[in-house]
Parts: sequence; structure tokens; C-alpha cells
Amino acid sequence: MSLKDKYAIAGVGLTKVGKIPGVSTMSFTLEAMKIAIEDAGLTRDDVDGALLLSPVRMGEQHGWGARVAALMEISTTFTNTMDIGGATPIAMIQTAAMAIEAGMCNVVVCAFGNQNNPQGVHMTLPNLEFTMPYGDIGAIPFQAHIARHHMHEYGLTSRQLGEIAVTFRNHACLNPDAQMRPKGPFTIEDHQSSRMVIEPLHLLDVCVNTDGGGAVVVTSAERAKDLKHPPVYIMGMGQSHSSEVMPPWPGKTEHRGGTKAAEMAFEMAGVTHNDIDVAQLYDGFTILVINELENFGFCKLGEGGSFVEEGRLRLDGALPSNTAGGLLSEGHLMGMGHVVEAVRQLRGQCGERQVKDAEICFVNGYGGAPHEYPPTLSYSTLILRR
Repeated sequence: MSLKDKYAIAGVGLTKVGKIPGVSTMSFTLEAMKIAIEDAGLTRDDVDGALLLSPVRMGEQHGWGARVAALMEISTTFTNTMDIGGATPIAMIQTAAMAIEAGMCNVVVCAFGNQNNPQGVHMTLPNLEFTMPYGDIGAIPFQAHIARHHMHEYGLTSRQLGEIAVTFRNHACLNPDAQMRPKGPFTIEDHQSSRMVIEPLHLLDVCVNTDGGGAVVVTSAERAKDLKHPPVYIMGMGQSHSSEVMPPWPGKTEHRGGTKAAEMAFEMAGVTHNDIDVAQLYDGFTILVINELENFGFCKLGEGGSFVEEGRLRLDGALPSNTAGGLLSEGHLMGMGHVVEAVRQLRGQCGERQVKDAEICFVNGYGGAPHEYPPTLSYSTLILRR
């Protein structure tokens, strides 16, 4: 049974983002939930479901979702703490729709908060014994491997990656709340002259490090019609989880990470790639955007570099993408900002960066545990319409 258009996003919220010492993960989470609930025109008494993305740097936290709900004084009949990395915000929205469909709740708040420097907590990555010998000790070297492989196999260039960095950071110039907001037009030369972090990735191929929180309210389409803003309907959704790293998954030569997630979403929504007016692509690194465009079917394998040339992802391009600046510039809240920006674009609330006549938006999340054995990658997708 399809869930197409049966559920909607009724409210969204983002806290202030950036390097913000002195505010806890819990505080960011609660503030974002409050903003989203108020944006929906609801009160906390209307909420009976809460889904939380597990804190990144808070150590072991059993029952995080239930404790956040308790501090919000929300009496829930459905709650969970979820974690598939940056794919989680969209997976929470999908889970919320399924929980409402199952009759377990009626209004669900999905939220995430992050403080990069909580007092007394040191961030460490576990199980590095299999990757440390290769210098793969975090996300940046891992993505550098991916980028170098694409350059070797398909001729991707650093300047093509720079086109993504330039486009999204120029979008951030139009977002007064962006964490990294250039003062003037950003150029390929700015990208090329930025220092090399891990070859072939420059500093400006890498996302910002962000404190802050975000939240989304999900409810039925019928309920959403009577709330504060016109509903943003969930047309399609999908997930895929795999273990391919650079080439396709060994033994599954036709498999590409995220392909199934996109196929599921487009099939449920009943639309094609040409129907997408605006996209919010998970952009922790510029190379991720190349792989997503290829694996989701916006272009053919190996053609991502040429696809992004000539401004295709700009506001006036064929596929306006990451219109608030994305993880590269607006802020890295595990993709929560992508969902919020998608909703705002479909509501027509984006001012200078508004995509004209935006009706359908594609959004994806990306996460997993690529630094541990076995490496896993998770993709989640949504197709939304106004």
C-alpha cells in the first residue's frame, strides 16, 4: 500500500547554527522542537510521537528520545532514538509516517541537536584497527579516496568539484542564517587556492563543523490542512543500505549505493527526474554530490563532473540544489537543514534564493559507518510537493 500524499510536513525549525559554546545538545534539541511545533501552529499537547537522532558526541545515552520528550513535557505513545548517520533525519520522517499509518500516534516531532565541544567529553572513533594503516582515520580521508578513484576512473577534475563548492557557497550568500556566508561572489579561483586538506580535497570541498539543532513535525495530510501553513506532502520515500565503498559492492557488480533508495521514492511518487524543480543533496563533501547525482539517476555513471558544469545546480540552473548553502555552508546538522530548506522552498518562503514556481523537491540523506569493518553506507530519500 502506497503512502503517497497521505502524510505531510506541517512544521520545521532550526536554531541558530555555528560555533556556539555554552549551549548543550539537549538545549539545542529542545529549542528546535519548540520552534517546529510553533511553526506548525500546534502545542506540545498535540504531539504524541518523538523521534530523535542519537547525539554525536554525548557518549552512551540510553532512552535519549524518551528523555527529550519528557523534558518537553510531551506524553508520547511512540518514541525512538535512531542512528544511521546523516541518513537519519529523512529516515525519521519516513518512520513517523509509517508509525502514524500504523495507528501508534498522530503527530510526530523528529529532531536533532549537536554540540561539538561538550564539557568533559572527548570525541573518538571506534574500531580503527582495520583502516588506520591506510591513513583512513575519519570522513575526510575516506572521501578523498572516493574522489581520487572517480578522477582515475572517469576523469573528474578538481575544478568540477569546485563548481559545487562555489555554487552552494554563493547560495549561502543569500541566506542570512548561514554559518559560512561569504561576503561577495565566490569563485573557482577561491576554491582552487584554498589549502589542500587531504589530496585531492581542498578545504572548500569540506563541510563546516556546526553546533545547533533542527526539527520537523509530521502528521496526516488531513490534519495538516487545518494547520498554520499549507502542508508539504510526502510523495515518495526510499532507503538503501550497502557495503560498497569505491567500486560497486564486491560480488554485486551492478549495485550502486543509494540507487534503490531513489528508485523507491520516484516509483512511489509517480514522477520522473525531469519533474524535480529543486533538490537538497547531502553535501558533507563535494564528491558526495557527484556520486549522488550519478547513483540517483540524474546523470549517467561517470558523468557527474560534466553534469555540474555550466551552472546546472545554480538557482537559475536546470536542477537548483542546496539553495540555503547546504552542509558546506549553511551548517552541518546531519541534513536537518536540507529538509527545512525543502519545506521553505515549497512554501515560497526563501526570498532572494527562492526557486521560481518550485512544486516538487528531492531530498536525500547519507550516513553509515564507512570507517569501521565492515564499512556500511546508508541512503534515505524523500520527494516532497507543495
